[in-house]
Amino acid sequence: MPEIVELELAEKIKLLSPGTKLRKALDDIIHAQLGALIVFIDEEEFPKYSSILQSGFKLDCPFSPERLYELSKMDGAIVMDKNASKILAANVHIVPDPSIPTTETGTRHRTAERLAKQLGVMVVAISKRRNVVTLYYKDKKYVFGDINLVLTKVGQTINALERFRESFDKSLELLDKLEIEGSVSLGSVCEILIRGIEIKSISSSIEISIIELGVEGRLSQLRLREVLKDLDEILTLIIMDYSKKDITEDEAKQILENMLRIDHRLVPFAKVLGYDVVNSQQVSDTIVRPRGYRILRNEVHIPMNISQNVIKSFRSIDQLVKTNPNVLQKVEGIGDKRAKAILRRLREIKKRRQ
Repeated sequence: MPEIVELELAEKIKLLSPGTKLRKALDDIIHAQLGALIVFIDEEEFPKYSSILQSGFKLDCPFSPERLYELSKMDGAIVMDKNASKILAANVHIVPDPSIPTTETGTRHRTAERLAKQLGVMVVAISKRRNVVTLYYKDKKYVFGDINLVLTKVGQTINALERFRESFDKSLELLDKLEIEGSVSLGSVCEILIRGIEIKSISSSIEISIIELGVEGRLSQLRLREVLKDLDEILTLIIMDYSKKDITEDEAKQILENMLRIDHRLVPFAKVLGYDVVNSQQVSDTIVRPRGYRILRNEVHIPMNISQNVIKSFRSIDQLVKTNPNVLQKVEGIGDKRAKAILRRLREIKKRRQ
């Protein structure tokens, strides 16, 4: 799904999520065991669709859940403006292009899918028989699930993600020690990157579900935000540390995006980092030396431009930890106090990991 359509679909789902007035109207329609077909269009474009949205009663009145509920008792579709703030018409007969393909079987849903594809708008269909809300937008379809089942699914997924993040953070602690000792294998780096990418991928799979939960998903949203806290930054800095060639932060972010689309195995990840490897054993046997971006930013807390100066001078973090303040302070942007603070912090890390 193209990213722009993904974002647009998320916004449409948000309009129908619990806590909104529109969702209250839909719930009232479902509880009354009524069906409905609701079309959302640009108010200014309504007149030009007269051959598709035929007859009906023009209303042009402010939206309220009570009005929408009462109008759903009538035959035909209800037309609202695209922001769901006004009801434009009711009892509307819809005549979409019958040649547009549809996977639906029921008349209401076939009409909804075809209209969404033909006009590129949002159409909501409520099944009278199944009490299910289905959203159609352009060529996309989203079926709203039972709120309790969605809550359970999201909760279980976040529980698993929290355990994965805890394991990921422990791996980073071990990586700190290996980096300072200068004994990091490419395999261990790729394994950490794979764990981080898996966390991102699983998180993405439930983001739409959390949006669907609306106000019911606030706690889940906070928990997911904590799981993802600084994850992108950490992965980007690891890529900058271990890429075969020196790269910028923007280039590292692009590599990170590429990693989301490749197999979660050692060899593909090593190749994306620029290494010419043919099997997992070769990846595991390759010893690599980190430049030090991650430790300098996350552990020593110095700005990227100064980190770049340090890395240019020492090339790797294990070489940096062996130097003395008099040498380090000569690097542009460091000075005597910062040099002593950096080396003291790095040696604290080395001692803490022993």
